[in-house]
Amino acid sequence: MRRPGWTRLARQPKDGNPAPPSSRRDRIATRLALLTVVGIAVAFILSNNMQFLMPGPLASAHGSIENCSTCHTNSGSGKLSWLHGLIAGDRHADSTACLGCHKMPDTAFNAHSASPDVLKRSTDRLAKIAAVTPAPHAARAQRAAFPTHDVAMRGLYCSTCHQEHQGAKFKLSTISNEQCQSCHVVKFDSFDGDHPKFENYPFRQRTRLVYDHEGHFGKHFPEVAKKDPARRIPETCATCHNSGKDRRVMGVASFEQTCTSCHLDQITGKDRVSGPKGVAFLALPGLDLATLKKKKATIGEWPSASEAELTPFMKVMIGRSERGRAVIKAVDRLNLQDLSRANDAQIKAVAALVWEIKGLFYALIKGKASDVLADLTIDGMGRLSASLIADLTASLPSDVVIGAHQQWLPNLGAEMAGRMEARAPEQGGWTTTIKESRVAVDSGTASITGSGRREAAEPRTEVESSGKAATDPPDSAARKAEPASAKPSKETAAADAPPRTKAADQTDDLLFPTPEELRATKSGAKDTAKEAAPRSADAAPDHGQPTAPPAAAPTRADTAAKPQTLAAPVISIKSDVDPENWAEYGGWYRQDYAIFYRPTGHKDKLIYSWLSLSGPKAPKGTKSPAAAVFDALASKEAQGSCTKCHSVDDLGGKGRVVNFTPASVESKQGRFTQFVHEPHLSVMDNRGCLTCHSLEKGRPYLKTYEKGNPQSFVSNFGAVKKDLCQTCHTSSMARQDCLTCHKYHVEGATTPMMDTKNPIE
Repeated sequence: MRRPGWTRLARQPKDGNPAPPSSRRDRIATRLALLTVVGIAVAFILSNNMQFLMPGPLASAHGSIENCSTCHTNSGSGKLSWLHGLIAGDRHADSTACLGCHKMPDTAFNAHSASPDVLKRSTDRLAKIAAVTPAPHAARAQRAAFPTHDVAMRGLYCSTCHQEHQGAKFKLSTISNEQCQSCHVVKFDSFDGDHPKFENYPFRQRTRLVYDHEGHFGKHFPEVAKKDPARRIPETCATCHNSGKDRRVMGVASFEQTCTSCHLDQITGKDRVSGPKGVAFLALPGLDLATLKKKKATIGEWPSASEAELTPFMKVMIGRSERGRAVIKAVDRLNLQDLSRANDAQIKAVAALVWEIKGLFYALIKGKASDVLADLTIDGMGRLSASLIADLTASLPSDVVIGAHQQWLPNLGAEMAGRMEARAPEQGGWTTTIKESRVAVDSGTASITGSGRREAAEPRTEVESSGKAATDPPDSAARKAEPASAKPSKETAAADAPPRTKAADQTDDLLFPTPEELRATKSGAKDTAKEAAPRSADAAPDHGQPTAPPAAAPTRADTAAKPQTLAAPVISIKSDVDPENWAEYGGWYRQDYAIFYRPTGHKDKLIYSWLSLSGPKAPKGTKSPAAAVFDALASKEAQGSCTKCHSVDDLGGKGRVVNFTPASVESKQGRFTQFVHEPHLSVMDNRGCLTCHSLEKGRPYLKTYEKGNPQSFVSNFGAVKKDLCQTCHTSSMARQDCLTCHKYHVEGATTPMMDTKNPIE
């Protein structure tokens, strides 16, 4: 029986039998397939690129990428390159392509891009928390259906968390809580649920600045208010703290804004009750001259009244050569002012130290400090730059060293000239920076240039690098006596100096020659000098002031017509202010056989440079010259008081560093937790910062800075509790997803600027 309407719908075949329905559908499918193939072929032929094959549009950050092969290594650039996508690609190679633009550490494919050690410590800590934290049912089901306990072990790829082709408005850095829960051993539903309690947050590392809030608010501020009611306690925390340009880290305002009123005078030394206000930089140390004379040590002239110490800066400067280091090591444990128990080798080492000190002063007078100290090294460090040397010497004026020479060692030029004639310059010593010279008088001024009449040499005592001493035979011609008109002072008496008889052969002041030398230079002959400056029996005695002779000898008629007049005596001016107080606002001054430097204020370049240079080469407890400099400037009573506020960290026995630079966002790299202060400042009540940071009394805050470990820290403030954050961050109020407080890439991920080559025209 035929179906109704069959004759209308179905075409009758010639043989009279109807065509089956399946054959008709096959013909339609075939035609549609052919049409599809033709359409795809037309699309491939007419398309300029392969973007029409993408599973979805790219995010806006990657919208400019046109070729699939830019990111997918298995994808070619031809029309049929889509066939490569049928085979699973190399995810590691695809992630490596991401690193072509995004700067990441070598541990980029580790979880959180952290090092294995950091991950192990974090995992061990979280495993203990997970043992006492119940996991929600949803997390258990997810772990059973999609086990991920070994995913991190194989390495995480960029596409594990960053899924592309989600559209231009999709944020690639978005990571859901479920993604975080899939790997973490501690599993919970929400922050206000079973999120672990905080552990001493955020005080896991001490602050770089040493500032005792309890001491200032409980003691120092009230004392200041009693003395000067106008200087009030800061009304708000914002007086000293601000979020800075990054709007995240709550930093400290500048020294001028916060600490100047109380601490500037401590830096410059105005508030110093005892001890020198300046740092002793160069000095002539006090010596046991009686013992040196008894032991027949040849040291030339040396001030007997000096009680100064050998400064650590001089130890570094003298130790620039192998011989100098041997000398410093040989005398390091000696009491230079009591050598009664010193043996012969130690006496010779002290004599060698004297000549090293004289060589240092001589070189600083003869040349420039930047040239003399150009090869200054600290425990094997490289050559220093000119700007750093200028900071290390605080642009030491030559007049300061010359003035010290005139008063302390007036015959230094003659001694060093003779000493250099007696021996060839030695490699690495101060003599390598000074050309062999003698003393010559030029235009009324004695200088250490050219050849002159000095040919005698002081006998030398030299300590070789092995610590042994060798003594050259003495030459007595260098020690001629001085006339009674130029008696040597007790302060510059040599340990072995015989009586002097002739001033012209002994005086070698670099700036003030004797009258006889002046007259001999001007006239060129002794007869002319005598005629130009006649002296009668009742003439005024010569007090050592130079008198300039006339240009030509006067005739008898001129002598009879015009009475001979003497030059007016020079009257010196004595200051009523001692040198230390004269340098009230910082700078160089000379006092008690030492040249001092007084800090000029906060961020003083000399102190900062020496601390920064010597610290990394000065492990705590060592006796090296670098450690001596660092200890002298970093002690509690040191001038400048730098380490009173700036903490010192021990570099694991390799040295120390003073934390001069403030904390920044970059310094907080490597932390999983981040907190942005700015949006929270507007939601605090009238307690301000004390809403979260409660000041607690009786904590050993300052004790933690006595150790060099920055991880050992007890804060003035109590830790921030989870309950406090939970007052706002709940499921019904503020957001509480994982990325609110945590960041995935602990070291950060940045996009560096591309290298661009300038075209050659």
